[in-house]
Amino acid sequence: MTRIIITLLFLGLNVGFSQTIRVGIFSDKSIKEVEGIVGKGTYFVFKDTVQLAKLGPADVFKASYSGGMVRVVVNGVEKAKGKSIRLIQDKQEDYLQIRLIQPSSKQRSYEGDFDIEIRKEALNLVNDLDMETYLEGVVESEGGTGQKINYYKAQAVISRTYAMKNWKKHKQNGYNLCDRVHCQAYLHHRSSSITIDSAVHQTRGLIMVDQSRELYPTFFHANCGGQTSEPQYIWNEEIPNLCSFKDTFCIRTQQAKWEKRIPKDQWTKYLVDKYHFPIQDSVSFLLLQHFVQEQRAAFYLHPVYGIPLRDLREQFKLKSTFFDAKIVGEEVVLSGRGFGHGVGLCQEGAMNMAKKGYTFDQILGYYYPQMKLIDRKEFIYK
Repeated sequence: MTRIIITLLFLGLNVGFSQTIRVGIFSDKSIKEVEGIVGKGTYFVFKDTVQLAKLGPADVFKASYSGGMVRVVVNGVEKAKGKSIRLIQDKQEDYLQIRLIQPSSKQRSYEGDFDIEIRKEALNLVNDLDMETYLEGVVESEGGTGQKINYYKAQAVISRTYAMKNWKKHKQNGYNLCDRVHCQAYLHHRSSSITIDSAVHQTRGLIMVDQSRELYPTFFHANCGGQTSEPQYIWNEEIPNLCSFKDTFCIRTQQAKWEKRIPKDQWTKYLVDKYHFPIQDSVSFLLLQHFVQEQRAAFYLHPVYGIPLRDLREQFKLKSTFFDAKIVGEEVVLSGRGFGHGVGLCQEGAMNMAKKGYTFDQILGYYYPQMKLIDRKEFIYK
């Protein structure tokens, strides 16, 4: 019970140097009803400071939106209604198996404590947990399993730095970060390799800063196709310390190459309708027949046409902007390289570097030039 009292005393504290982080889970859903089953250990259910129930592995907890309140049911018996409900783990390794009933979802497992609140006529589900435990889940969600420890160490430092740099990203929602990829993927607690636990533990507290001791921009992607991208090609803005360069570590990996075929009339209609492409002009039509990117470019064919490659990627759901195009019969054949936006660290390249024996700091230094590793306790918010 001592841990429960301490947790309640510190409820609501959320500062940059805190060891805990608040993460919105199932954040893309309008949750009306959710079910929780203890996967390991014990959980206590609180409304304010009043304990409503003690949950063990055989108990079923349900919370639903009911007239602007959270309705709590344990083992089929209604316990209370309130503006917010808190579930507190007994020990740090205890975890809860959670699934949405309305709308329905697959079950996920998370360690830590949970707040269930009302937001916009739905349930707001927040996982409140130790930063390093959160990172174990992120590293597995972002990097998968079966990799070398130095890749996981690099990913852990990236994800820790990102969390600190974006600490207030979802302040208006009542948490720090969400579980979606536009923050960083956090799909479940670390469920398999102890290598990931070791990687997070061995890099505990380490973050990246630039030469001005600002938190480093830690963008990453699956595969760059042999050359990383300039940020302005993707987001129309320059980002200090990130620039395009040749990367030979990823060119023979799983997602290095791809092909997609698109009906020619669909492709040309988009160019004409959206960008007024002069399809009748003989010179322009000739350029359209065969487009080659020797190096990553910002625009399709030529900048004079004003067709950003990022727009084509979004419109036609392409794996990357790094592709060649040619017309073959009634199709436009795209021969592409890489997967993702291409800015910053290439994950498959970093994985390959780790396999070749590079250390995690060498991997980070390769993709993030001018970076320096410090303990996050040394970082001062300006």
